Amino acid sequence: MAGEPGYAGKILFVDLSSGRMHDVSTAIYVERFVGGKGIAAKIYWDEVSPEVGALDPDNRLIFITGPLAGIPRLSGSRWGMFGKSPATTPEHFYSSFLGGTWGAQLKFAGYDGIVIQGKSATPVYLFIHEGMTELRDASSIWGKNTFEAQGLIKGELGSTVGVVSTGSAGDNLVRMATVLAEGDSCGTGFGAVMGSKRLKAIAVGGEHCKLSVAKPDALSELVHSLRELRVDKLMALGGWKTSLQPNARMKRQICYGCLCGCDRISYTSADGDTGKLSCLQSNFYKEYAQTYYGEPNEVNFHAARLCDKYGLDAKVLRGMIEWLSRCYKAGILNDKNTGIPLSKLGSMEFIETLVKMISLRDGFGDVLAQGIQQAAVTVGGGAKEMITDYIDKAEQISTYGPRMYIATGLFYVMEPRQPYQECHVMTRMVMKWLHWRRGREGAFMSGEVVRTIAKRFWGSELAFDFSTYEGKALAAKMIQDRVYAINCLILCEKVWPIVDSGQSEDHVNDPALEAKVYSAVTGNEIDEEGFCKIGERVFNLVRAIFAQEGHLGRRDDKLSEFNFTVPIERDTANPECLVPGKDGRLLSKKGTVVDRQKFEEMLGEYYQLRGWDFSTGLQTKAKLEEIHLEDIAESLGQKGLLISA
Repeated sequence: MAGEPGYAGKILFVDLSSGRMHDVSTAIYVERFVGGKGIAAKIYWDEVSPEVGALDPDNRLIFITGPLAGIPRLSGSRWGMFGKSPATTPEHFYSSFLGGTWGAQLKFAGYDGIVIQGKSATPVYLFIHEGMTELRDASSIWGKNTFEAQGLIKGELGSTVGVVSTGSAGDNLVRMATVLAEGDSCGTGFGAVMGSKRLKAIAVGGEHCKLSVAKPDALSELVHSLRELRVDKLMALGGWKTSLQPNARMKRQICYGCLCGCDRISYTSADGDTGKLSCLQSNFYKEYAQTYYGEPNEVNFHAARLCDKYGLDAKVLRGMIEWLSRCYKAGILNDKNTGIPLSKLGSMEFIETLVKMISLRDGFGDVLAQGIQQAAVTVGGGAKEMITDYIDKAEQISTYGPRMYIATGLFYVMEPRQPYQECHVMTRMVMKWLHWRRGREGAFMSGEVVRTIAKRFWGSELAFDFSTYEGKALAAKMIQDRVYAINCLILCEKVWPIVDSGQSEDHVNDPALEAKVYSAVTGNEIDEEGFCKIGERVFNLVRAIFAQEGHLGRRDDKLSEFNFTVPIERDTANPECLVPGKDGRLLSKKGTVVDRQKFEEMLGEYYQLRGWDFSTGLQTKAKLEEIHLEDIAESLGQKGLLISA
């Protein structure tokens, strides 16, 4: 069985309250919203009223793939989770993207996505196999950690099934709870939502769906071109370094259908534990552990494994640890009044105690399970003043901020979560430029190349001059539109967009590449403009969702206050705060803040480029109709959330 090229053809809707399930054709969403974030946003718009809370039965938990999932060599088998999340304040529509194999396995099992509503009377897990679906009892695995839950389900169903599950934190409704899928792929923001529905896991298996592509010859040529770009080399130049030294117990971990591999590493510790290391998750406890023990060690690996095991967001935990440290040094918290060995911060004992107490909501862990901001209110005594510029949206560790990169401020105000994907498009180019300046072998991102890429992909050469606010509004819009379209496919953000090339004379890649891949797989012919128009449409749909949920344009498009008042001294990803300035000269942003007036002017320019109202930041009827969102415009207009002129 197969749907249209690139699609399984069905989305499964599950009501846990009644146990009823039914299929809906994917085709009804595809023309306007393609897949991934686009389809998820439309389902959410149709199904979830603004009054519904994240942990209410009427919230929808949406698991979705894109038309490239299951297609080899495209780095397009990522998948997403969407819904209203308790990780944001206030609660908003939220997105989380995961890699590994589970997305492809869902497609092979016969579905493009799953939509979960309701609340089961008893713990259950959903099993999808060869096009068949059933809810099974999960009472015996409720409260188990992710490793235990997945092992028990695989023991029952077979080792080849793909499982995504909550851990103890999700079952106990911890606000920053995560889920874990195949290959230790971690998804933030929704562990507690699964827990609130008493849905312990989803298991998928079989090869019910044989995926097809519309133009296999054209796709083969594109894959060959992608390999010629030597994306693996480009990734290495823009990548991070793990705190552990490369050795025989470390190997690359490659997601299904990946083009080149990335910084995902499978590591086996000295005691035989094996798990994934990647990005911040692999380094969030590194500095504390090295300071405590006085030398490099494996403690951070075990800390990352604890987060995966119990289902906690390492990005939030990193900020929480910093807050606890500051409260300890200020005499507000101590070992006795918390039950946590704060005096041993950096030790294995500290991180193990902290993770367990939060996940089980044990003692002071119940306070921390509310999140950093609420915990600070509960603690009182100056605890709130210990929160400065190290955490931001969704209480995740602050990085890539506008004090350095200017344009990223527009990403931050438009999203309820850390806008990592949009930020990475720009900041990775900065890192490659720094490699070139430092004479790193193979680096080619000269000032001339950077300016050429900025002009072609982001509207002007000024997009890469971080001494001025000029050109940043257009750059932000163009980056957002492309990233949102990429998130409809869903292409991996560690590879896409590919803006540079080690092979071409000017080192600039084809900006229509994503459109060509989409056209070859689905047969729906579009060009670069059409591809970015998909992103613009979905971006506006999500903006409409936020408006319904109470985010009212300029009134709420606010940066965290520290950006205007606390000078930056260090950035997590770029400690020296070095960026390109005028004419490509090296510029340090240390000691700078965001200029409030210039930011507001840039925001107004951005509204105009978006076709929104300049003074209020609300969407306009004309714009929504132009991008074929007439139904969304009508609904917003009825609620007084649209400018009709």
